Amino acid sequence: MSERLPIEIVFWGEPFDREAVKHTLRHLAMRVGWTIRPKAAYKFLYATTDDPGEIRVQEGDLVILSSPAVKEFMAESSSPIPVMKSDSGPVPFCHPRANDFCRQGWIGTDVIAGVHALLNLLYERRNRHKEKDGWILFEEDWWLKAGFTRPEPLADLWLDRIALEAEKIGWPSTGKQERDRMNPAAGTLILTHDVDYMPTRTNRGAPRFFRALLRQLLVRRSVGDAVRIIDRYCKRFIRNVAYNEIQSIAGREAALGAVSSFQFTVRRSHRWDPSYNLQRQYCIDSLRHLVQKGFEICLHGSYKAARIAGQLREEKFELERIAGSVVSGHRQHYLNFHPVTIFLELEKAGFRYDMSVGYNDMSGPRAGTLFPYRPYNVEKAKPYTMWEIPFVLMDTTLATTYRFSPDQAIDHCMEQIRQVNKSGGCVSIIWHQEQLSGILDPGFEELYWTLLGEIRTRGMSMTSGGRIVPAIDEMWDLTYED
Repeated sequence: MSERLPIEIVFWGEPFDREAVKHTLRHLAMRVGWTIRPKAAYKFLYATTDDPGEIRVQEGDLVILSSPAVKEFMAESSSPIPVMKSDSGPVPFCHPRANDFCRQGWIGTDVIAGVHALLNLLYERRNRHKEKDGWILFEEDWWLKAGFTRPEPLADLWLDRIALEAEKIGWPSTGKQERDRMNPAAGTLILTHDVDYMPTRTNRGAPRFFRALLRQLLVRRSVGDAVRIIDRYCKRFIRNVAYNEIQSIAGREAALGAVSSFQFTVRRSHRWDPSYNLQRQYCIDSLRHLVQKGFEICLHGSYKAARIAGQLREEKFELERIAGSVVSGHRQHYLNFHPVTIFLELEKAGFRYDMSVGYNDMSGPRAGTLFPYRPYNVEKAKPYTMWEIPFVLMDTTLATTYRFSPDQAIDHCMEQIRQVNKSGGCVSIIWHQEQLSGILDPGFEELYWTLLGEIRTRGMSMTSGGRIVPAIDEMWDLTYED
């Protein structure tokens, strides 16, 4: 193992939250091979002051300028993150006297506060009513108000600015071996399948068929696709059960050297919850088949679960009993959650990771990052122990929200993948198992397999969250010495 660079965090003035500053910087330390520890040779100075001229530094010190106004904003403001344009891109919390201290080693914007606000969905926490059901729309979030037309990996950009400034003042570049262990290829895709529908041998997928037919006629207004659905369903009805793709998906992924997770719901307590009964033998057989083949079973928390104390824990235990295996991952059904409660409930339930942070109506990083991160308990001023693996791409968004053709959809998907590929990030993507039947959005059934083929040629890893989290845990532990 190569030598890690020891750095010490020194506070000048009172920051918005000392533990939050340390915790946020660890996400960068994990990627660049730093270890935060006392009395290290390399010092990271987080200076909270209106007058930067009073700061005393030595040559080789790295300085971030913050101000009491940042602390006030982080404590109570409900406004979007204040972002300004600069030569190096958009920057947050620009210090009013930053131009007076443009020198190497000094960063005149509080990028740490900006990253903390992004990762912990601070705007949403303050402005979204806790009782409002359903997913948050992109237009309801802070991006448009701050001048962005789509989510951008700003958190990664702002953390990278610290690393670039450190290189300019001569800090050694180290930890490449550790970075390669976290990112075994040029980026990692966590493949996931939210199971929102399972047909029975009795209904032969008819309820999903009629819903898909109405969607094409009333929502997409595509008579041609409606006719294709009828033709394909009739042919499938004779040979097999329609919309039953779980074993087929597992087989084709295994042939590509990939492994994925399937998210199942165990409780129907709301009209928008999936209608299948996981206690039925045909469902149990599907779960046990996946476990036997090395695929991961995760919980798809029921519609209200993330808002009701203790319910995620009950559902996790129930799924473990049915599947006969440990359940470590989760994604909230319908993305119906509030940031104040979901991470607390996930941690209480004993999940190791979650994949709920993303948009239903927009591709891209909702929390501004293409890397797994640990959310922060703002109320208790301490980090959670579980990981959030952001998702940036979902199949139904392509056909329903963007109204793409299949060719447009693959171009859009590859744009998202190229970002992850370039950054060496690690994100999840969602493909519903019934979408791959060809009886939902005709022309989209092979899109997923085309995408996986492109990902494979780029040397990217295609795996499940359960397989990558132990390596991330190990890297995280190396970033801090008490």
